[in-house]
This record gives sequence, C-alpha cells and structure tokens, in this order.
Amino acid sequence: MKTSLLTTSLLLLTTLQCVVAQQIPGLQFSNYGGLYRATYNPSVLGGPRQKFQVNILTLGGSIKYRYFRFIGENSFLYPILSAHSTKELYGRSRTMGSLTYKDPIFLTGEIRWPSASFALGKYHAVAIQLRTRGFVQGRNIPEAIDNLYMKRLDTGSTPPLSNEAWGDFSLVQQSFSDISFSWGGQLLDIEGHKVRVGATVKRVFGARVAYLKGNADRYSINTAGSDPDISQLEIDNLTYESGYSTPNRKMGIGNLFGSGKYGSGWAYDLGFTYELGSVWKDRKEEYNYSPDYLVRLAGSLTDIGSVKYKTTDSKVVRGSHSDVVIGQTQLETISDRGPEGFMSLFPGDTSTAFSQTVKLPQAIHLEADVQVFHGFFLNLAQTSRFKSRTGQSGRGQSLDMYVPNTFMVTPRFEDEDSGLSLPISFIQGNNRPSIGLAGHFGPVFLGFSNVNGLMKSGGARGSMMYIGFTAWKAYRKKDKN
Repeated sequence: MKTSLLTTSLLLLTTLQCVVAQQIPGLQFSNYGGLYRATYNPSVLGGPRQKFQVNILTLGGSIKYRYFRFIGENSFLYPILSAHSTKELYGRSRTMGSLTYKDPIFLTGEIRWPSASFALGKYHAVAIQLRTRGFVQGRNIPEAIDNLYMKRLDTGSTPPLSNEAWGDFSLVQQSFSDISFSWGGQLLDIEGHKVRVGATVKRVFGARVAYLKGNADRYSINTAGSDPDISQLEIDNLTYESGYSTPNRKMGIGNLFGSGKYGSGWAYDLGFTYELGSVWKDRKEEYNYSPDYLVRLAGSLTDIGSVKYKTTDSKVVRGSHSDVVIGQTQLETISDRGPEGFMSLFPGDTSTAFSQTVKLPQAIHLEADVQVFHGFFLNLAQTSRFKSRTGQSGRGQSLDMYVPNTFMVTPRFEDEDSGLSLPISFIQGNNRPSIGLAGHFGPVFLGFSNVNGLMKSGGARGSMMYIGFTAWKAYRKKDKN
C-alpha cells in the first residue's frame, strides 16, 4: 500500500509543470511549522499542535557567497530597503543572489514581524501575522552587464566587449506589507482519515513599485580615456520607460497607510489537508504526540489579490537616446537611487503619473508528504504561478509579481522540539538542482535553500537564508480531554 501511494503521489506531481517557491525551508512542510506553514497552507491551523505559538522575529533573503565576505557592509533585505533608503544600496545589493540562473533575475527579502496563533479548542485555531516583503525582478539583463555591475567599471577586471546585441529588457523593484487573519478547522477526525481546511484574509499596505523597461539595439564595454583600468558601458539606440509609484522616502508608519503615498489592496489564501492512515498509532510511546498518518495530501492558493496604485507623487518618464554612456559614477547613482537616479541622468521626452493595478505573487501549491518510518518524512511539493496575465488586455502584466516555478523533494526528520531537512529544488530554467539545509532546534531555526550558492564556485546562483525565533506551548492530549 505504501509503495502504491508513493508512486501515485509522484505521478500526480511530476505530470504538472515543474515549478516552486521557497518560503521557509524545513518549516513550510513541517507538522510543527504552525505560523510558518500557515502562510503556505492555512489549513495547518485545523487540529492545532500548539496551544499557542509566537513568532518573535524572522528575517529572510536571497544571498550569495559574497554576503559572508562583507559582514556589516551588506544586507539580505535590499529589496525592502530600496523603497526607503539610498544609502550604499549599490554595495548592499552586490551581496544578494538571484535564485534563478542568469535570466530572469529574481531577488527577494522578507521580514516576519511579531505574530501569534491561538488554538480554539481541539479542532480550530486562528492566527494574526504581519509581514513585509520585497522583490527585484529582471529580464534579459546580459551576463556581461551583470558582471560589470559586480566587478565595477574602475577595477580593470571588466573585459571589453564590442557591438553585442541586446533587445527588450526590464528591471522592477517592489515591496509591500500585509497584515493577515487566518482560521483553520478540522472537519473530519476518524482513525485513518483527517480533513482540514483553512483560509486567510490579508490587507496589503505600504506598497511601492519602481521600474525601468526598454529596448536597446547594441551595447559595448570600452576603455574610457587613457587609463586601461577605467571602462564605460556604451548603449546604442535606447528607448525606455521608467517610473515609480512614490519617490524613495524614509519609512513613516502614518505614510504607509496613506493611499496617496503608497499602494494598497486585499488578498486571500485558501488551503486543505487530507491525512490518510494511522499505522504508527500502536507503535508509539504514550508521551509521543507525533502524527500517525502514512500520507498527507495538501493544496493551497496564496496571495490571490492585487495592489492598486493611485498615488499623488508618482511619475512615469518615456524617452529615447541614440548614444548612452554609463561610467562607474553613473552606475552607482542608478543602483543607489533606482529609476529616480536613471531619470536624473537621462531625462525623458514625456512625463505622466503612474496609476496601475499590479498582481501579487499569486501561487498554487500541491504536495504529498509520506511518512517513510516513524518521524522521518519525504515531501514532494510543487508551486506554480497562478493565472499570469499575458497579451495586450493584461494592463500592467510586466509589473506583476511572481515566484519562481519549482518542484521540490524534501526528506526531513522532525519531532516537536527539533527537525532537520534537506530540500532539493528544481527551479524552472536553472541548469542544476539547488540542495538546501535547514535546522530547527528549540526556539531557533536557520535554513538555506541552496548551500552551493554560498560557495564561490557556485556563485552563479544565490540561496534563500532564513533565521528566526519562535516560542510555543504544545497542545497535549490531557489539554484536549
């Protein structure tokens, strides 16, 4: 029976498009993930394993090996900082790592502020969470330009190039916060069969978008002047559109909720879980409260919603230039100030306000979790972009947020107080799988989605890193009775 169910689960997942999104490695699938699994599938709150749980603080972001070389001079929260700061963002962003290989570029950062969940009896629980997320997405950014960005134009380490073709490209920075209320309930609780459902409602606020998109015929990297160590980027026939919903400004709590300064919107999550089997029930010690199922099947939709921008100080500039020259100073201005910096260097022909609706990173998640033997699980999971907008009718589709498509295999060991997992991610477009490592020990957890991305030899791709602190009280049988 176990072999048949495992085979069925593998076929179900692998016949769909190979896709994925990293949330918190090791905890997004855990039976004890609680709050951290609830953002991936809110049905985990049904039949809660914790009487209460508190997330004290969790930080996450995509980094590369350079991050650990510049401790104190870097930040894996760059996608969030870019909306509220211009201080040394060029240097900070160079320690970030794209989760996708070469094209497209995908960077992300996340702060999970203090949040809590509470059990409402044996079968129900609620949760309130506050998160801030940021994304940087780039398409068709040539490897040579990414290389000069990392190695600078004034070090002599940028090789020359002549008359390379380019084409359409885009670079988008987005960030937003949301406060959410989740509920989960267990609808069926009989031996061998358990069904849970859950839902989340989110209010999105403090959203900002800034972007640059355009087309370039060709580009070259040449020596500037007589110094062979000083180079410049030369672009032929550049047409572009650059815009932002609000200028870069320091964060103010009052401003974040003002629709005239930041975008806002609504979203929801839905999830279900079905557990089959109770084969471990008679083999456990009396004090062991770990799950008995043989197979857990689950599915969820997350971030179904959008952000509306009707801000008063937005700006969109369109222009064209036959010859554009960018040196190290100009490169740092654009990196630190984003589209605002680009506009200051290369003024456009027309200027309008920014008013659009942008989709949140909507995703559909499917998973099969098999308990191979007591306390050891094999999880097969898939996350795909949900209802992407394409074509002329999808206004604003180039700015829509998304998560990388991924298929993931995660063997893990877990109990109530600790856990260790090895997530193996097959991200669409990547040339090889990402092998991660995550540990959960008491109130502290630390996870990486791609250990190889933290080494110089594997520096072409980055790794998600999460570190967090949590506290909880378990829901014992004596409490249930």
